Amino acid sequence: MSRSKFTIILPTTGKRGPLLPYSIGSIQNQTIQDFEIFIIGDGISDETRELIEGMMDKDSRIRLFDHPKHERRGEPYRHKALQKANSDFVCYLCDRDMMLPNHLEVLAELLATYNFASTTYIDVKEDGRLSMGQYIGYYGKASDHKAAARGGGISLSNVGHTLDLYHQLPHGWRTTPKDQFTDVYMWQQFNGHPECIAYSDVKPTIIYFKRGHFPGASVNDRKRDLEKWSKKIINPDDINDIKKKAIGGLLMEKNDLKWFMLKMYKSPISIRGHTIKEAFIKLFKKISVFR
Repeated sequence: MSRSKFTIILPTTGKRGPLLPYSIGSIQNQTIQDFEIFIIGDGISDETRELIEGMMDKDSRIRLFDHPKHERRGEPYRHKALQKANSDFVCYLCDRDMMLPNHLEVLAELLATYNFASTTYIDVKEDGRLSMGQYIGYYGKASDHKAAARGGGISLSNVGHTLDLYHQLPHGWRTTPKDQFTDVYMWQQFNGHPECIAYSDVKPTIIYFKRGHFPGASVNDRKRDLEKWSKKIINPDDINDIKKKAIGGLLMEKNDLKWFMLKMYKSPISIRGHTIKEAFIKLFKKISVFR
């Protein structure tokens, strides 16, 4: 069997099947189509199972790993599935989130250099407002940022890593202690490995919906959000408009120019080929000429 570029792990549970046509639909709309989708069923309902089987009939890249409800989040089920992975890279998607069309493309570019990488996300608030992922100060190599090295602030849907690095880990996905976040517990294991070369990128490639702690908002409410936003992330002009509004939303939230300038000064964002830091130095030199 030929090797895929990506294995995409998508965990789901209970009666959350109505969300899957949207989250999986965003995967199927990627600019990179060379992938396999592993749905990790953690105690799914008969209705969810039937819906998944229907999707599998239409797309042979989808596989279901069906398990009874785990005591936590079905972490060992993810590990078991990854033993069946036949790909170069692994990434993840929450059943409530959606990928922008270039998500796999961006991760593939990063994972050509690094073996653990993350992007940022566009946060859709309950009232419809947009913002950017809040770990903007962690961008760059994880060794340069203590918070990123700890794995803090990086959501499941934003992460990608090589399959080779995963197989080098001492444990892989395992049951998370009750006082810790599942994702952070796993990212700490990656970033604690001596062979891990990690990078957090500034590009927003995920539409993120957070409505309280798990299980949070009802399935019907989440479905309504996903259905609405799935229509907005197809056209490139609409996506660019969403990104602009998200950056503006972040500025309005912080309402702190000094905070923003410090974060941007350290950011790898480029302006006409120059980092923010280089752009400011160039601007100040021009200003000094007119004094």
